[in-house]
Amino acid sequence: MDDVTDAYNNWLSAPDVAMYMQWDAHTDIKQSHDWVAGYYVANYEKSDFYRWSIALKEDNKAIGSVGFNIEKEYDSVGDVSYTLCKRFWNKGIMSEALTAVVAFAFDEVKINRLEAFHAVANPSSGRVLQKAGMKYEGHARQKYRNRLRVFEDCDMYAIIADDYFNKSQAVSNSSTIKESVDLMFHNLKIAMDTVDWNAEVCGTPAWRYIYHTLHSADKWFINPSKRDEEPEPFFHTTGLDWPDTPSDVILNRETLYTYYEQVRQKILDYCDSWNDSQLCEQPQGCVRTRLGLVLSQFRHMYAHIGILNGVTIANTNRYPRVINEGIWCSGKFPEGLYDVEEKT
Repeated sequence: MDDVTDAYNNWLSAPDVAMYMQWDAHTDIKQSHDWVAGYYVANYEKSDFYRWSIALKEDNKAIGSVGFNIEKEYDSVGDVSYTLCKRFWNKGIMSEALTAVVAFAFDEVKINRLEAFHAVANPSSGRVLQKAGMKYEGHARQKYRNRLRVFEDCDMYAIIADDYFNKSQAVSNSSTIKESVDLMFHNLKIAMDTVDWNAEVCGTPAWRYIYHTLHSADKWFINPSKRDEEPEPFFHTTGLDWPDTPSDVILNRETLYTYYEQVRQKILDYCDSWNDSQLCEQPQGCVRTRLGLVLSQFRHMYAHIGILNGVTIANTNRYPRVINEGIWCSGKFPEGLYDVEEKT
């Protein structure tokens, strides 16, 4: 009960948090007091109810809740639910908390299956479930009625004991792809940091190849059939993205680094928007699957990273560093931008 004020201030009174829930945002703290007492505290003694507060380590302030109910004791099935203060969305906090709850459910409660439904209109909730090891299992039309009495279509995720205790089966392909995409952009950034931007590559400056690489990812990675509908960067002129097309435009480092970060974040957000089963689906109007498009961009981007690094090696006799998956996953990056400071 000591957490009522935090609960009211951080999530129970927040309309954005309640948007996809079946309860309205609280309008006074008495509502929250009655809710915590009558729901969380009263039910916590029951053997089929598991719910915890999520608290910040530095001050122990409650910022959300997470847990599960055992809906079918005979079948050993639990239903997951969670809420979080909006200020802490997209920071990995809920994924970390839910992962701990999943571990508790299988290691301590010995449950066989955990499942969860999220509103299709709230895809970020699905990403939380994926990161906690849950797998997409299907789509349920008009699964529940939200606080506005509108029936919501939902996607269903679940994890079973076999998945949990055999972790290799629970690895998400979509998460693996996102990590590899993030690594690819990191290696492109190293190539950008080390190459002489005005070095000649087949008759054109190296920065044109950098722009070509980024522009291609911007237009072709997600859905090339819609690329003409995507806005161009403000500095773009016709043909600027093709290195062999003459142009009087010169892009400086600040402009291209800003564009790099915009494209990188756009694509990482896109990778967060689909799950494993959607990898083999074709985006609307596209003849390639999402996986096919990703693989094409891997080929294209690493080809140009190689070109840029080759120019640097030829001109400086130094080898730009290329981070591999092992180093990337360890998070322990070597110092410096070069693998070997000098080759003789």
